[in-house]
Amino acid sequence: MKPASQRPVARSRMLSTAIHAIGLLLFALSFSQVPKGTNPLRKGFGGPYKFLTIIALLLSTITFVIGLLGDVLNVKPLFVAKSYMSLCATPVELLITIFYWTLYFIDRTKLTPPGHQLPLNHDLGLHAVPTIMLLADLLVLSPPWAINGRAAFLLDLGIAFSYWGWIEYCFSIVGWYPYPGLTLASPFKKLVMCVVWAAFLAATTVLLKKLHAKIIAITDTTQIVASSKTK
Repeated sequence: MKPASQRPVARSRMLSTAIHAIGLLLFALSFSQVPKGTNPLRKGFGGPYKFLTIIALLLSTITFVIGLLGDVLNVKPLFVAKSYMSLCATPVELLITIFYWTLYFIDRTKLTPPGHQLPLNHDLGLHAVPTIMLLADLLVLSPPWAINGRAAFLLDLGIAFSYWGWIEYCFSIVGWYPYPGLTLASPFKKLVMCVVWAAFLAATTVLLKKLHAKIIAITDTTQIVASSKTK
């Protein structure tokens, strides 16, 4: 039986289960390395969960846990819930990957204080692997996202403001931000950053939706051609 609300990419749930299980294993390995980080900005209230990267990894993990439960139980609402979680996690992870590795090759000190850089395998586990696994789940297993650009912007604006509120709360307790540049930013600049970040996330969502539709169209065409040749 094909998984409910999933794309018919296999005669059984084996492929979907494998992708979700592998993803959770890789995410667990990344989480196991988090306590080894030495960045002094992670100290105090909130710990590493002040950083957007770790929050995104948590969202990715929840997405794959729901997906794996759906594979095992074959319950349609779980696959629907996974798609909603993917809609939140995938654009965030993709933009984290793009911005992180861009800065990584320009100036690593803007990401992590000198002497506190992460080993490459841990870096990849936090800033590349989640994106790869979420894209595999979206493009191979999932149905198209049912969201337009305006709705995506409102959703992502909510995500951006939620994170802003969280780090401000942490700042009120520990006295510093996870990203030093925020110390000098006025509330108005932070507001602008939230809006710009939400716009980037929404644009990413729309682009991923279009890419997904093209992949589905190509796959369907290939299947039709293959079916006609066998007749």
